[in-house]
Amino acid sequence: MAGVIWRPSLLPVLGALAAAVAAAVLGLAAQGVVVPVAVLDRPHEEQRIPVVELLCVCAATAGAWSTRPRLWVWERLGGARTRVRAAAVAVLGVALPVAAGAAVLAASPPAANTWLLVTNVLLAASAVYLLAPFVGAVPSGLLVLAGVFVGAAACNMVPGLNRVSPYAYAGTDGWVAPDLLGGGTVPALAVAAAVAALVAHAVTRGSTPHVHRRAEEAE
Repeated sequence: MAGVIWRPSLLPVLGALAAAVAAAVLGLAAQGVVVPVAVLDRPHEEQRIPVVELLCVCAATAGAWSTRPRLWVWERLGGARTRVRAAAVAVLGVALPVAAGAAVLAASPPAANTWLLVTNVLLAASAVYLLAPFVGAVPSGLLVLAGVFVGAAACNMVPGLNRVSPYAYAGTDGWVAPDLLGGGTVPALAVAAAVAALVAHAVTRGSTPHVHRRAEEAE
């Protein structure tokens, strides 16, 4: 049994697990800390990004990066089993940051719409794994982080935009719910992004040849 646990093929998964655990620890230490984004002053509302969400995106990026050598091997081998394995990597890589975010919520004081932290992390981590096979793990993480900040700036500059944004930013008492979207829309979009990430990994076996070649040239 010990030989199965420590075999080299499981090292990438252990790397993803370690990244998620690190995000949970750092998130617990930084709970309640936010990054304010305000391009325009009042009456435009300042948008706040909880640090824990940014850490979870970084964890998803680290997980996607740590699994890339195994995914490249699978991409060359082909076969249905490799597609299932690649899809499982995406499921694990998305689920661990979401679990880390949920752990932070369990240790945090009550706030409004705390469930939106989970949907935010699910949406962002899924976006990382959706983009990773096509642009690479690190670029996908940077794109998602940039998207979070650009979205905050847009919601600050356009009053009312946060009421229809599926990625919810924090207010003074918690997360501001997008009340102009129908009930269940935000969770449905987050789950759809996760399913899309799973499908993308299954179709590409985790990585496209172009991404593999580009990474080899960079090294």
